Amino acid sequence: MATTVFVVDDHVLVRNAIARVISLEEDMEVVGEGTGSLETVEAVRRLCPAVVIVDLEMPGIRGADFIAMVKDASRRIRTLVCSMHASHGYVAEALRAGADGYVLKSSPSTLLMEGIRAVVAGQAYIDPALQTDVLQMLQNPESREVQKQLTAREIEVLRLAAEGLSNDEIARRTGQSLETVKLRMRRTFQKLGAADRTHAVVLALRRRLIQ
Repeated sequence: MATTVFVVDDHVLVRNAIARVISLEEDMEVVGEGTGSLETVEAVRRLCPAVVIVDLEMPGIRGADFIAMVKDASRRIRTLVCSMHASHGYVAEALRAGADGYVLKSSPSTLLMEGIRAVVAGQAYIDPALQTDVLQMLQNPESREVQKQLTAREIEVLRLAAEGLSNDEIARRTGQSLETVKLRMRRTFQKLGAADRTHAVVLALRRRLIQ
């Protein structure tokens, strides 16, 4: 039975090229494509592919947030980042969001196929060009603290919550979707170890994450 794959990238030419290369594999089938919008999230939930290939920088929903939404929908869906970004920050953010693998767009297509097969088998996959950096990052004694750090967007949402804004109001103020705001609030609770919205704000104030 072929492995079902959904490709998410806001650049049409890139998305089509990735889908075409995957379709050449006898054991893989591309079942959908999307730009990273809320409609794409719904399509992934409906089709429930084995693997979702995700770009990181997209105008609708950022890749890390998209991955988190997919994982919220179903833990069975595997996610593989395919990005031009090789910096620690991007890799760490993707892995924190739940990505199962990370491949660079500059790498040969054979590595993308290796990544797909690896994550389907339940293994993590990191592009060989990134493995040394990722290993150093994981061995860093500060890595536990890095995992707990809030992103700039999460801090922004928390700061507005501290001002008394509702999720709907935060979404309108920041230009994010309501679902994205809710996701960021949930991730903020988890990272801070907060029980609820008020508790998260208090903890953030104590740690001087917001003022």
